[in-house]
Amino acid sequence: MTELDLLDGLVCEVKEALEGYRLRSAKENLIPINVYAQNMPLKEGKDDEKLYPYVCVCFDRESVEDFDTPMLAEIYFLIGVMDKNADRQGYRDVLQIANLIYQHIFRKRFVAKAFSVLRPYRIQLEQEAPYPYFVGGMEMFFEMPAFETEEDLI
Repeated sequence: MTELDLLDGLVCEVKEALEGYRLRSAKENLIPINVYAQNMPLKEGKDDEKLYPYVCVCFDRESVEDFDTPMLAEIYFLIGVMDKNADRQGYRDVLQIANLIYQHIFRKRFVAKAFSVLRPYRIQLEQEAPYPYFVGGMEMFFEMPAFETEEDLI
């Protein structure tokens, strides 16, 4: 199992966690949350409103301390919504999306039947996001399956 399996599995889990959850688009239609892997799609002209609302699941880094410890993968989730209401409450949608995702993943404890979710996790809001955009992020850690050495196979 590789980092790509983890990333693909998380995209599926995020879609499942947000199934049925809708937010208003720039044109006031209720639409589902877009889920992207690693990168946002390229903007088509100046119209970036089609990208919102979104969650982008991104691989950050992987580390292993020594041969006796499991690999640790760090994943971050970028969450963006557009809220044109003057009360500037779009941050509430960002936090709600983050909560739905982490609760779903922690309930399952495993992603793609191989990657174990660990604590701690972190949620943060972007304080300087320009109106009407509201952005936040979440960081989670996953233990990756260990590789067997040739000695283990003998």
